[in-house]
Amino acid sequence: MTFEFLYAPDTEAPEELHIWIPELRALTCAENANHTMHNIQTLRGARTRDARNFARFIDETLVRWGSAAEVHYGPHTWPVFGNANVVAFLESQRDTYKYIHDQALRLANKGLHPLEAAEQIELPEALARKWFNRFYHGTLHHNVRAVFAKELGFWDGDPASLFPLPPVETAKRHVDLIGADRILAEGRRAIESADYRWAIQILHHLVFADPTDTEARALMADAYEQLGYQMEGPQWRGIFLTAALELRAGVDLSVMEGSSGYDSILAMPAGLLFDFAAVHVIGAKAAEVDLRINLTITDTDEQWTMWIRNGVLNARPAHAPGAGLTVSGGKAAIATLLLAPVAADRWIETGALTVDGDLAVLDDYAGVLDQFETDFNVVTP
Repeated sequence: MTFEFLYAPDTEAPEELHIWIPELRALTCAENANHTMHNIQTLRGARTRDARNFARFIDETLVRWGSAAEVHYGPHTWPVFGNANVVAFLESQRDTYKYIHDQALRLANKGLHPLEAAEQIELPEALARKWFNRFYHGTLHHNVRAVFAKELGFWDGDPASLFPLPPVETAKRHVDLIGADRILAEGRRAIESADYRWAIQILHHLVFADPTDTEARALMADAYEQLGYQMEGPQWRGIFLTAALELRAGVDLSVMEGSSGYDSILAMPAGLLFDFAAVHVIGAKAAEVDLRINLTITDTDEQWTMWIRNGVLNARPAHAPGAGLTVSGGKAAIATLLLAPVAADRWIETGALTVDGDLAVLDDYAGVLDQFETDFNVVTP
């Protein structure tokens, strides 16, 4: 069986492949062509994707294999059979992403802000009426804004948004200026008028200024719930309904899961593992720390040196002179040392780690590490 690959980077994933199997006349564009509009910017948090690249690589795929393909298959979707159907599907997906990209930048060049552009742009009927371009995953409104973020950065161009006050301080000042009773009354009026977007915006000030205001929380939850019911996009719907739940019941710790599971951590290449440890460093605490540790990862036969200076953790391959501590062990033990050095004694006692030098260096290292919790509020401060 022959496999031909088209490298399609910076699309749904930083590294993506389209695959053609000529003996089967079978083609896949992987995650770049699905029976839904994809996210250009994920709501779970990831690097913003390039809508233009979605279109570019789908078109290159059509040029290479479109005339011969009899089936398109892929993950999270089902096959498309027949050459005419495959071509029509891919052409429509291509044009959807390119339309979003081009129209967002057109309006940006006319001076519109991301939200203003998102309010204006609608897909042409020929694209919008194709069910596989609908919002079962991604959403047109936030994909337009994602193009702005990808191509132009976080700032919308309005000087008023360049250096704003933090959210809680902004909310308190709005409440002081307008008055809590008046905001509450306007929020109630907006909900009664089914003006849920405005109700959320106005009530947000009350909830952030005083999270204990149960009446404001209840009203805002009602608005989020109704807005969620109206959403075609399931991710938006889930976010709005989850917001309503948080306002009514608080954060449910029983369903919280960390984003960095043990298996994921162990799968990281060593260089990425040090990068992951580096984002745990509390810069203000580490600013006065100066330490270096040499590490040997025995099961991958790697040597590294890691140091903290100027509040920053850096690492390079190979040991370096002047290390206060040298540590050897398997990748699992080294990963634990990097992320939870307080557990190092147990690993040393079992022989999983061997050390040479001043163990006080580990205490200094442990003293500047942060721990990430997933039980933070989102809808309330």
